[in-house]
Amino acid sequence: MHLHRGDGMSSTPLVVATDLAKTFDVSAPWLNRVLDRKPRQWLRAVDGVSFEIPRGQTLALVGESGCGKSTVARLLVGLYEPSRGRFAFDGQDAHAAYRTPQGRQLRRR
Repeated sequence: MHLHRGDGMSSTPLVVATDLAKTFDVSAPWLNRVLDRKPRQWLRAVDGVSFEIPRGQTLALVGESGCGKSTVARLLVGLYEPSRGRFAFDGQDAHAAYRTPQGRQLRRR
């Protein structure tokens, strides 16, 4: 993805989030589910979040309590693994990078 700047130069966005989703298993413990014959239960905390942040710009993430702001933030800093989607920082797949020693440096940027 490229943005075209007004000064004739193009630049890659610093942050690109594409179709981020996070689903949590909120089921009762396995034995309780088996004994009570209950299926697993899932909570879709974030679904289909996409945005770009150009270099030198900021993004405000606002919304009602419980709408997923903190989950998105935790996805972006690598505290949660996304259930779906992709997050790139400075052109690198951030979630893949977070698992490497160099990823710790990326997280600090």
